[in-house]
Amino acid sequence: MKPLHVLCLLAVTSPLLALLPQQDPPTNWAVEVERACTAQRYGMRLAAGKKIAAAGAAAVPALRAHERAVGRNQLPATLLEAIADATPCDPEVVALLREWATDRDFYWRATALRGLARRAPKLPESADALRALFADHVADPAWLCRVHARLGLELLGTPAADQPAETDARAVVKLAVLLLQAGRVPPLQPLLDALDDERTVLADPFGPRLAREAFDALKAWLGADHPLASGEAFTDRGSGVQAMLEAARRKSGQTLQRPVPRRDPAVPFAGGFEILSCRNGDQFVCWTEAGELHFGLDGAVRVALDAAVWQRLSAARAALDWSGGLGAVVCDNLRVRWAAGEVHHKVAPGALPAGAAAWFEDLAAAVAAAGRADLAAVLRVGIGQFRRP
Repeated sequence: MKPLHVLCLLAVTSPLLALLPQQDPPTNWAVEVERACTAQRYGMRLAAGKKIAAAGAAAVPALRAHERAVGRNQLPATLLEAIADATPCDPEVVALLREWATDRDFYWRATALRGLARRAPKLPESADALRALFADHVADPAWLCRVHARLGLELLGTPAADQPAETDARAVVKLAVLLLQAGRVPPLQPLLDALDDERTVLADPFGPRLAREAFDALKAWLGADHPLASGEAFTDRGSGVQAMLEAARRKSGQTLQRPVPRRDPAVPFAGGFEILSCRNGDQFVCWTEAGELHFGLDGAVRVALDAAVWQRLSAARAALDWSGGLGAVVCDNLRVRWAAGEVHHKVAPGALPAGAAAWFEDLAAAVAAAGRADLAAVLRVGIGQFRRP
């Protein structure tokens, strides 16, 4: 064919080719998983994670290959959150979520449970298996696992039975929030109670966080019935709580009471520590100068140590050496705070200095000697994962 004829043919066919549907090249899921896990820019990690989550089964082989190569706990929370919030219910996705949810050593197993809970109503053929899985976790040491297990049972229409009432304020509020977001109206009193919570633990304002979470959930649920929607203004906390109470009472028809304000104990704390662990659950221990230990997020359980024992423990604590590196905290951590905040460290699993580990063992022994061997045993378990090998 002559060159001139070729040019004429191209001139005619090129516009026609442009009208034909173009196929995108196949996605390289290994590259997307790598980007979701390691990209320096947060926005890129987030976008890749959402793309993987929306892909369903197509991205699962690459996910499995990546976790085999680097370790499951190297998967970032943003990726797990995206998968949990996504809608694909492919068998491969459900199987992966089940593996993650039942791995006691996986940092984000609670998030995987949430992913299963949200999908459970759409998986009637797996309802019995999922119901059994959730039932196995309603008494889990980790509070978020308990919440998401109870959420799954609620969404399947079989709420947890024969189980003790939840006592962790974070869990009580979170479950009510998640049910509201799922279109279910739970008992609203826990959310009203949280509106007037100003408690802290080791200077961490967990109460105000719960208040904000409860307020946002109630505001979204009330919609046009929210007092602020009609232009009403809250002049102070009391009037705001009362207005929210009345609006929630009208819309839900529930009998709701004005919350009792929740504040820190009048006695000041001299120090303490918290253990945050997705494996063994959280622990909170604060103490007074006189050696009264308060256990729990609300400090409701109290143990008074012998004065001489407490004096010895206090002297040993003041001499602890925290140098030498305390590890890189990803999820689980031990936070210590005392001496008016001058000592404030976060310790990663396997990074607790030997001297500090011995001090915690002495503290546990003192608690046991004071008649609370149960609390001492739980404390030893919690500290165990932070000991250096």
